[in-house]
Amino acid sequence: MPSNTEITSESVAYINGSVYTVNSSGPWASAFIVSQDGFFTQVGSTEEILAEAKRSHLVTVDLRESFTMPGIHDAHMHLLFSGLGLTTNATIGMDATHLNIADKIKHGSCACEYMNAYQDWVLASAYNNQSFPDGIADRKYLDEIFPDRPVVVSGGAAHAMLLNTAALIQAGYDVDNEPDAHGAKFFRRPDGSLTGELAESAMAKAALAIPAPSRSHVKRALKHAIRLAHKAGVTSTQEASSNTILLQVLNDMEREGSLKLDLSTHIVHENEWLASESKESLVKLVEIANQHSSRHVDTRFVKIMMDGVPLPPLFTHAELNEHGDIDHNNIVPKDVADAILRYDKKGLTIKIHCTGEGATRHALDAIEAARKRNPGGPRHEIAHNSGVHADDYKRYAPLNVTAEMSPAELFVHPITAASEGLMDWNFVRMMDAGAHITIGSDWGAVPDPSLFEHMAKIVDTVGRGDRVAGGEALCRMMTLNGAMAVNREKELGSIEAGKIANFILLSQDLSKGDFEGAKVLRTYFEGEKVWDASE
Repeated sequence: MPSNTEITSESVAYINGSVYTVNSSGPWASAFIVSQDGFFTQVGSTEEILAEAKRSHLVTVDLRESFTMPGIHDAHMHLLFSGLGLTTNATIGMDATHLNIADKIKHGSCACEYMNAYQDWVLASAYNNQSFPDGIADRKYLDEIFPDRPVVVSGGAAHAMLLNTAALIQAGYDVDNEPDAHGAKFFRRPDGSLTGELAESAMAKAALAIPAPSRSHVKRALKHAIRLAHKAGVTSTQEASSNTILLQVLNDMEREGSLKLDLSTHIVHENEWLASESKESLVKLVEIANQHSSRHVDTRFVKIMMDGVPLPPLFTHAELNEHGDIDHNNIVPKDVADAILRYDKKGLTIKIHCTGEGATRHALDAIEAARKRNPGGPRHEIAHNSGVHADDYKRYAPLNVTAEMSPAELFVHPITAASEGLMDWNFVRMMDAGAHITIGSDWGAVPDPSLFEHMAKIVDTVGRGDRVAGGEALCRMMTLNGAMAVNREKELGSIEAGKIANFILLSQDLSKGDFEGAKVLRTYFEGEKVWDASE
């Protein structure tokens, strides 16, 4: 194989483009050459690249002035969850009411040939509490049509489930006297029995009881999810809820040469409902994670769920009390500071889910304690950052913490506006503090994980009224900043000689802030075209 800087007759020259390289030493070019093994070997003007193409007898591709940039790094995706949801679950829509939710599940759209992936269980998404009387979801609305077959409907941004009676019993819940537990939220009828709505750790029994799909079906679901990621221009991502079957199937795909995405896999720390896997199995998986590492799969990552979500009727986020102290009632993991120090010493990057100001401060405190014990430890991340106290923004940069801003869909949204300040993604304050910022979709089974429409809503804010400045900043957050967050900035994130040739062609110039209506025309992964909108 040629080296990644060698130009041979098998290389391909791309000319006549509007190439935004995201390389500060040369942000614009019009052409580049990609080697046979998928590396940028030369970046420059069309004249320079054409001259080299003639000398080396290269095939040329005319970019026809298309805006071209590095592939997107989505800092927070749930590929497995999304792939299974889009290929297997019944889709009922958020407008399902107590009157038709069961009927919608029975006739809901899904890939029907895959309905038996969970044996006799029926999975559906997603319910909306506001569509039920007094906002109370209850299993009785499912039991009428599904008296014997277990049914589970996701909700609460995947932090809640609604189960029918059959599912509760089969999962091992005591419907009439299920005890409370730390980190778990059980919704109850006036007599104390379960309504069937469960949140956070209360979902663990259900998650473990749902039959696991076969590896062949998981592969099918992942391939579907990766194709949708390519459609959105994503060439690298952080899988935020990695478990054993995901890593096994990614290994299978790697061996067969079908894995066309770079993944940093955050293995779930002891959280059974998020991983659909036992705590004991997850602990073992972290220990042997390197056995699943491969060319496109980096397993040096862990995910910790610190709290829940600031969404009604859950409100499972961890806040600060009136004295500025952390309210630990909604802090889920025990001994989290010890866990963070342990992972830090192993050189593992931790993504810590935080949505409340108390959870964010708790995470920063734990990282700060780890820094004192292990000053040269890896960069860590706080995921979401929708709840950050004004005093804590300044702590990100000195502690080498990435502010992973997600889910992009909620940056500007009616739910956010109605949260009375509980959800606030303050890009300007985070930028002013010098924090390293990435952006994630937090993709969870919607058909389109694209970031562009969401970026259109914040480009003016990020640029402080200058759309070009905002466009350039967001492009960097979605590319090179992401590569830096996973320690791959020497290989990915910009169009430079020697880097991997992951790039996308778009209908509009994102560097100018033109995100509204932007579409990916083509996606290239390691020089190979993996998405073409015209096909």
